[in-house]
Amino acid sequence: MSKGASVLRSIAAAILIATSLHYTNELLTKAYTARLKAVEDYGYIIHEFDPYFNFRAAQYLYDNGWKRFVNWFDYMSWYPLGRPVGTTIYPGMQVTAVWLTKAWLPVWFGFKEKFGQLVGFGGSISSRAVAKSALDVSKSLSASGSSVMSTVANLMGSFGMKWNEMSLNDVCCLIPAWFGALATLTTGLIALECSSNFGYNDGNRFGTVLDDIPIIGYFLQKIVTPMRNFFAHYSGMDTNATKSSSLQTVSLLSMVATMFFMSIVPAHMMRSVAGGYDNESVAMTAMTLVFWLWTRSLRGGAPISDVTVTDGDDNVGFKIRQKQDSGFTFSPQTRSSFLFGALAGLAYFNMVAAWGGYVFVINLVGAHAATLILLGRHSSKLHAAYSGFYIVGTALAVQVPVVGWTPIRSLEQLGPLFVFFGMQFVECCERIRVRDNLTRSQIWLLRVRIGGLAALAGVIVISALWPTGYFGPISSRVRGLFVPHTKTGNPLVDSVA
Repeated sequence: MSKGASVLRSIAAAILIATSLHYTNELLTKAYTARLKAVEDYGYIIHEFDPYFNFRAAQYLYDNGWKRFVNWFDYMSWYPLGRPVGTTIYPGMQVTAVWLTKAWLPVWFGFKEKFGQLVGFGGSISSRAVAKSALDVSKSLSASGSSVMSTVANLMGSFGMKWNEMSLNDVCCLIPAWFGALATLTTGLIALECSSNFGYNDGNRFGTVLDDIPIIGYFLQKIVTPMRNFFAHYSGMDTNATKSSSLQTVSLLSMVATMFFMSIVPAHMMRSVAGGYDNESVAMTAMTLVFWLWTRSLRGGAPISDVTVTDGDDNVGFKIRQKQDSGFTFSPQTRSSFLFGALAGLAYFNMVAAWGGYVFVINLVGAHAATLILLGRHSSKLHAAYSGFYIVGTALAVQVPVVGWTPIRSLEQLGPLFVFFGMQFVECCERIRVRDNLTRSQIWLLRVRIGGLAALAGVIVISALWPTGYFGPISSRVRGLFVPHTKTGNPLVDSVA
């Protein structure tokens, strides 16, 4: 490529990226303002029953702190029986509202008002915010025992910033609109990640489980694979032919188009209208954030320059492993996958704390990881990503009071646990394969031996725990999805199922 053509290409790429960022900003603004209709017409009020109960719980947390909130028995709910609120709700939404009100918004408003014009954010803040002296707030926070926020307020005062507070009611009213816009952004990032050529994705190419089935394996190798390569090449989707660029026009357009549809789709908008302070308004953002970080953790890396790849070679993964991961050494790509997998686990914790639909998220990620293994796409990258996700996510999920040890006891969530153990089994076999230079038949024999021992140990453990009632039953909602006659008689549960 000539120098002039390279300059023109760079200018075109800069214009494309600038245009995409402009429309991204426009879509996020429209996604937010479209959800303010109820507030504009009726004011800052919480509407519907569940959102008002959620606000009441947030108010109790705001006034009394976490320790009293966890042990709170509300005699005014489910009257006259009462309700142990702290251990029967998903508290993520309440914690988010209180954190925004007490910590994030005062700091952000103070910074934006003082320095917003200098950094391009603009200096305007919400008209609902009440300005206070940051130094006075620092003294009151210090007296109440909040040393961290007292220090932050004191620093703000030393830089001449004000402490701008919004009421908890206003924050709870606006949270659905804020998080509706954030969910629009994260969904666009998923589309960007899945459609961009950020990596080369040589994969493992050890062959799939289906390859060893006589008729199906022949059909896949001789018919499906050549057709897939042919269409990929002539449709412009062949990643090996576009290694010079990561962001293509189609990927940026995919991101913008996805954000457009997510910003207006009725199913999402009806759960993220200002004033509708319900679990889904926060959980949708957490869910899409998990999926984006999970796909990001599987991003391909730079190719290994001294690995020769030929058509029909099913041993590329072995060659790559010899150059990257062996023994207890890990490539930068594998470490990056573990990092983003752990971040996905952190986002999953937010999802668990916010909504009971977290069961769907953990099962979908587990099913995707298992499918990649069955299709012959296992790698140290996949192993590191899922291990980081499951370990961090589950370790944090069991800390949520209403969840407890459900992730490792509920039949609905044992699938991802089995995938985790299966991932360790496959990775162990592959590292032995690299170390001992095993052939394809030898690695399958090794898998049968180790897998048989692992299966036997699993059967013994399950047989010992099952009679004790350790494993919980499948919930009535899930049973209602597959067995129509198993209705509970509770209209709320049956309608959701």
